Amino acid sequence: MGWKLRIVVDGKEIEVEKGRLVDVLVNSGFYVPNLCHHPNVSPVSKVKGRDAVFRGKEKINGTVGDYDGCGLCYVKINGNLVKACEVDVEEGMNIITKDEEIERIRKENLAKILANHPHVCITCPYREGCDRISCTFGYPTEERCCDLFPKCELRFIAEFIGVPENTPKYVFKDLPVVEEKLYRWDWNYCINCTRCVRGCSEVRGAEALSFTVVNGGIVVGRTAEDEIKSGCKFCGVCVEICPTGVVRDKKKHTNKWRESIVEKVLPQLKKVFELNEENIKNVPESPGVFRLYDENMEIVYIKGAPNLREALSEEVGRAKFFDFEEHEMFTMRESELIQEFLQKHGRMPRLNDELDDLFDDL
Repeated sequence: MGWKLRIVVDGKEIEVEKGRLVDVLVNSGFYVPNLCHHPNVSPVSKVKGRDAVFRGKEKINGTVGDYDGCGLCYVKINGNLVKACEVDVEEGMNIITKDEEIERIRKENLAKILANHPHVCITCPYREGCDRISCTFGYPTEERCCDLFPKCELRFIAEFIGVPENTPKYVFKDLPVVEEKLYRWDWNYCINCTRCVRGCSEVRGAEALSFTVVNGGIVVGRTAEDEIKSGCKFCGVCVEICPTGVVRDKKKHTNKWRESIVEKVLPQLKKVFELNEENIKNVPESPGVFRLYDENMEIVYIKGAPNLREALSEEVGRAKFFDFEEHEMFTMRESELIQEFLQKHGRMPRLNDELDDLFDDL
């Protein structure tokens, strides 16, 4: 256990251990949106690109330079704007994680990212529970998000920040889709965050991925025309560390960091709690309504109860997360929330539907 540092975050004094500020804040329950950051690699300012990269056989020529980052993790320290991924926590810091200026900067930078990534699914009112096959609004497949959407970091960060109204429409560029022996790279989903570049170099010690500067922006790719020539060690770090759906492992289809986002960060974003006895102890014994969520943060059950704590205790094991609200007229509030869900999705929450089916069979 290291020495504790005292800092003030959004007016609240807390004790924390040493570390990069963005990680310290997230671990302390103060979520700061970030895409290019990853706790296992250095900040983006520490890496330099190359004069060319490859996406399959296509060679992309550019210039050697650096990447300025996604620009989403800005906070204020003692009144000064800084990127939380670039500084370590220090004793006595007075940190503001959200105000009008910070929100404006985050929205501006998010709009730039979404301009080059499919985002109609992110703004769709029917995004929760979508089968990812047919589209209610008829958007072509190439303009939609990928099948990792339920656990996509970009999706949840966009929901947290709010998609700006002036976000440019995404235009499909038909970028290369590269089939390798173990991996599939769909460069249409790349936001050029360089996470995979830093992971490949720093975690595995390989130089199979890099980036080059083109027209003031950067383009990520392999350092040679295929995985063998680039020196890929087939470790899967690129798959684990990618925040979107660019690179997929054809055999495992896992992403441990994405799972950790669901476990630790999404409850902060959605203001929900893990469904366990410890958290239920903090629920009041009063009337109200609770909602249960699955591992993808989708609502699966809505129920009103005269005693919230007692009712939730009976639900342990049926879902992953929950939220609740106290309400004296809990049956009326339950009906309202179910009607809202029906209007949005055209169906009942899954577990409510199963319960109805059970009663129909009796």
